[in-house]
Amino acid sequence: MRAIPPYKGPKKVLVELMNEVERKVHHFRKECWNVTIELLADHLGLMINPWKYSLPNVKWTGPISKPNYPQFQQLKQHIQKTGLIEQYIKEAKEEPWDYLGDIFTEEELAGRHNRLGQNLTPRFIVEFMVKTVGIGEKKQRPRPDALTEAWLSLESLSYDKKLDRNLFLEQQRLRNIAEIEPLWTKYQIKPQTVIDPAGCGTGRFLLGATWHAPKAPLVLFGIEIDPSLYRACLVNMAMFSNHPYSIICGDALMIDLPHCSPGSKLWDMGNQWNPADISPFYCKIKPPFKFSLAALAKTKEHPLTPLPVPIPQTPTAFSLAQYIRTKKES
Repeated sequence: MRAIPPYKGPKKVLVELMNEVERKVHHFRKECWNVTIELLADHLGLMINPWKYSLPNVKWTGPISKPNYPQFQQLKQHIQKTGLIEQYIKEAKEEPWDYLGDIFTEEELAGRHNRLGQNLTPRFIVEFMVKTVGIGEKKQRPRPDALTEAWLSLESLSYDKKLDRNLFLEQQRLRNIAEIEPLWTKYQIKPQTVIDPAGCGTGRFLLGATWHAPKAPLVLFGIEIDPSLYRACLVNMAMFSNHPYSIICGDALMIDLPHCSPGSKLWDMGNQWNPADISPFYCKIKPPFKFSLAALAKTKEHPLTPLPVPIPQTPTAFSLAQYIRTKKES
């Protein structure tokens, strides 16, 4: 049996929590890691309300997720007596980092052969890449594409006193914060969208972005195919993110290009503990066809007119408003 390296600080508390779980459930180490993440998610309230930490003002009306471990309630009562969860959250927030990912890597929980190639990026590389990209820097950037701009300005365009007084009052609050102009006309506060599409894992790059620019107007997006790492990412984002975010569980190589933009309804299905079915957003394989020069020439003569940019009604559209409000309160 491979020896587990010695730990200290928050990582030591996390390992003690996993050991306590292992003594009760008698499962393999990877399963104990999964159960530990479920205990953390239940303590943070992520199962009942997926948007609790990303969009606190949005009430979740979808199905409520349940723990995957059958004897979860009994284990939960036992772990509560130890106080390890509270201790880990307290120490981890004092020294923020992806400790769940460190345990996953150092204890080789991906398996000896690691057939999926699950290798989490080291911390110094994450910090280097975040600084290289220039996330959150106040410099002249190209304006976002039309769809992204429409999505970001939805909270501004949808405020109408006749339709909803609460939305109107929200608009007034936004205008009073830092004495700024309406969001959709002030170029300097245009937010950046940060996405990690190539398997965000436990969220290290997204966390690096939120730590590198904690006060910058960012909106974070991530895609992960492995449900275990996806759930670990949700716990990490809930504990450490300073910005609104949406994480989905799916195959990034199969998602159709139009659904990758922030305006897509795909992101409404994010942050759910039991991942939603996102197969309707995957690329549809077209049947074999015959090439025709006549049809190609006809297309050249009559080009397709671009479709109007939709302004989607999504709960994630209020993420920028929530970020600015929390920034003012802090």
